[in-house]
Amino acid sequence: MFKFFPTVASFIISSLFFLSCKSDENKIKDAENEVFAIHDEVMPKIDDVMKLRKQLRQRITSFDSLKVAGSAAATLRTDEDKEQAVRINQDLALADSLMMDWMSRYNGDTLAKLPSEEALRYLTDQKDKITDVKTKVNTSIQQARQFLGKN
Repeated sequence: MFKFFPTVASFIISSLFFLSCKSDENKIKDAENEVFAIHDEVMPKIDDVMKLRKQLRQRITSFDSLKVAGSAAATLRTDEDKEQAVRINQDLALADSLMMDWMSRYNGDTLAKLPSEEALRYLTDQKDKITDVKTKVNTSIQQARQFLGKN
């Protein structure tokens, strides 16, 4: 019976180790899924960003035309609106750039090569970064729609 015990004990220990590794793999996969859920929510909005940038560029061009034909008071208002349109257009460009930058820097292939703790830290960092991208995309889209709707 004592001969059997070391075999059972080693089986239990190796099973616990395997389950521990499996749960680490699950944690990593879950964390990666969270990161890509945010990415997948934001990525389709990049089309909206591009369309809004085009509309803003057209509006900026129309402000230039109004300025040529307008009075001093109208010119002041046109200059203010143009400045706002340029700033919002820059915010949209930044949001797009951040998304492209995040996608080019994400290294999902290396996750399997990293120790579990390091992989989870990397994914936490990536989740923070893509959440920041999401905030900037959503905010700039909202500002652009509001601006284009008010004019």
